[in-house]
Amino acid sequence: MRAPPNPARTATPPVDPAVDTAGSAPRPIALIVNDRRRAFSGPAFRRLIDVLREDFGLTGTKEGCGEGECGACTVLVDDVPVNSCLIPICQVEGRSIRTVESLGQPEALNALQQAFLASGGAQCGICTPGMLMTATAWIEGGGSADPAAIRAALAGNLCRCTGYQHIVDAVAAAVRARPRSRRRPRPRSPGAETPATPATSTTGEATEARRTAAAKAARRPPRDFSQQAARKTRPTIKGGRG
Repeated sequence: MRAPPNPARTATPPVDPAVDTAGSAPRPIALIVNDRRRAFSGPAFRRLIDVLREDFGLTGTKEGCGEGECGACTVLVDDVPVNSCLIPICQVEGRSIRTVESLGQPEALNALQQAFLASGGAQCGICTPGMLMTATAWIEGGGSADPAAIRAALAGNLCRCTGYQHIVDAVAAAVRARPRSRRRPRPRSPGAETPATPATSTTGEATEARRTAAAKAARRPPRDFSQQAARKTRPTIKGGRG
C-alpha cells in the first residue's frame, strides 16, 4: 500500500518578494542610493552592506562586528540611521539610501567632515563613516549642541581610538555651524507701509517722567508700616480646635 504524501513537502513555498512570480529568475530590486536610481539583481536576502560595497562599489561603509553592535556600517534609510549589516536588500526596495559618499569628497568636505578633521575625531577610520552618518541624521533632524544629547544620539556607534570626546566636539561644532532656516517674509498688501519705529525717549523726556511719578507719589497718603509689620509677625495657630 502506498503511503499518503507528506503535507509539509507538498505545501506551496512562500513567495520571495525578489522573485518574479512568472518564473524563477530574480527580478531587479529598485532603490535610490545617494540620489541615484539603482537596481540589484541577486538574492533577496543579501545584506545591504554587501550590495553597497561589492555590487555598487561604495566601499566607504565599513563592517565592524557584523552583528549590529558597533555601528560602523551605519547608513541612512529614508534619513534614519540603520545598521546595514542587519538589513536584507529586499527590505529597502523603493527606499532612499545615503552612505558616507553622499556627504562630500576629499577635495570638498562638508562642514561635519571638516569638523571631524579639525577636532581629531577620526583616527583609524573604521568607525568614522558610521559616526558621520549618525551625526548627519542628528544635525539634519534639528539636534542640539549639548554634549550629553550628542553622546546619547551616538550611543549606538562604538569607537576604540578617540575616547569619544573629540567626536562629540566635532558634532557640536558642526551643529553650531549649521545654517539657520530662513523664514520667508509675509507678503504685504499693495500700498502697505512699514510701521514707524517709536522714537527713543530723550534724556529730558525721561527726567520729566521721573518728576511726574515723584509728584504723584508725594500726594499719596503715608502707609502705616507699624500695622503692616504687626500683621507679618502675628503668630499662626496650627491644628484644629482644642
